[in-house]
Amino acid sequence: MHCHLMVYMRIIITTLIIITCLLGDNFVELTQHPLLKALADNATHAVIGALSGIAFAVQFYEKTTHFFGWFLIFACFVCSSLIDLDHFIAARSWNLEDATNLSRRPFLHCSTIIVLLMLAYLCTSCLNYFKWSLSLGILLCAFITHHTRDAIRRGYWFYPWGHTDKLPHLAYIIITVLTPYGVSSLYGICRSTSVQQFLGQYVKLNEGSHHKDERGYRYMQV
Repeated sequence: MHCHLMVYMRIIITTLIIITCLLGDNFVELTQHPLLKALADNATHAVIGALSGIAFAVQFYEKTTHFFGWFLIFACFVCSSLIDLDHFIAARSWNLEDATNLSRRPFLHCSTIIVLLMLAYLCTSCLNYFKWSLSLGILLCAFITHHTRDAIRRGYWFYPWGHTDKLPHLAYIIITVLTPYGVSSLYGICRSTSVQQFLGQYVKLNEGSHHKDERGYRYMQV
């Protein structure tokens, strides 16, 4: 029953993400008013972030509280939207025209951030800092989906290496859909027996700082 429910949820969330991408992008493309265009673009980022947050959080719903699960979803929703604030910071102005006509991409749109977040996420997952790793995972989902949607117009920007080519629209949809499941799967890989045995040769975790629940999961108390 549990497996069937998870499959249905993935189908529903995947469908909603695809619909949001298509409708949001088309609405932004057809809208001529600058303010409405900016609001629609940011709202699309936010909704995709919220759906990605749900897809990520449900993978861990048996291992965490309902409050923390909703916190992860809300954090992904907010972060996906607030990334665009760097346009105004870089422009040093709250004027929309200034913010949308920058000579270079603002700092939060540098995809090197994703690489750094990924390294931190892998480290905290391997060392079993459960809440920290899930929080970083949510940030990864927010940044990857936001940057991927922007990449269909300008490519990814990896400082100091430069920009990639524009991302094909189909690739953007596929990456956006797979991101939350890919990020959650990385956690499972980091917690796998083989990886933990490999790390155990170099890192000796303090057993006194861990506890087990009734299902046998080991968590770092943070």
